[in-house]
Amino acid sequence: MTTRLFRTIARTVAKAVPAAGAAYDLLLQQEVSGTATVDGTFSEGAATIDISGIPAGFGPGLLIGDKLKVGADPTTYTVVAPAAVATGRAAGVALSPPLSYQANDGGAVDIARSASHFCKGLETAFAAYSIAQSDVCATDVKVLILAGTLPAGVSPQPGDRITTPNRIVTIVPAGTPGRPAVVTDPAGATHECRCA
Repeated sequence: MTTRLFRTIARTVAKAVPAAGAAYDLLLQQEVSGTATVDGTFSEGAATIDISGIPAGFGPGLLIGDKLKVGADPTTYTVVAPAAVATGRAAGVALSPPLSYQANDGGAVDIARSASHFCKGLETAFAAYSIAQSDVCATDVKVLILAGTLPAGVSPQPGDRITTPNRIVTIVPAGTPGRPAVVTDPAGATHECRCA
């Protein structure tokens, strides 16, 4: 009877506790928005524009599927090719459909990103010491994401949702007292996300 009990416990623990070094499938869902400006003048029918003042939350590039509203133009444009951002500026951002109206230099460009990225990582608890020091709330959980499993230029941001094998959690907002919302290790290998 004792041997059977130990085997049952071992099987239960094996299902509940990840093996050393194991990483699970996660889903990072991002909603990012911000305002930039048209850099130059682009005539009606243009299929590319230059944009400056792109907020840092968009990382090193605009991604396929990012949505743009240009000035007072009611059309919603979609970025159709990746566009690198250097010092807040992206040149030759490919749009679909082509511009319905002329885009004037300095005009506002509203940018919105709604994307889902499959990645690898795991959910774990914060150390009791961190809770005792009020670095995190007792209900917070830590989600470690392997940076190399995310697309180039994508990193978790405050407010992003993460689907783990156990539940859906949200990265705490920027400025939440205590431990930062996202901490990337110096080697850039993992992102430690403080989630609620």
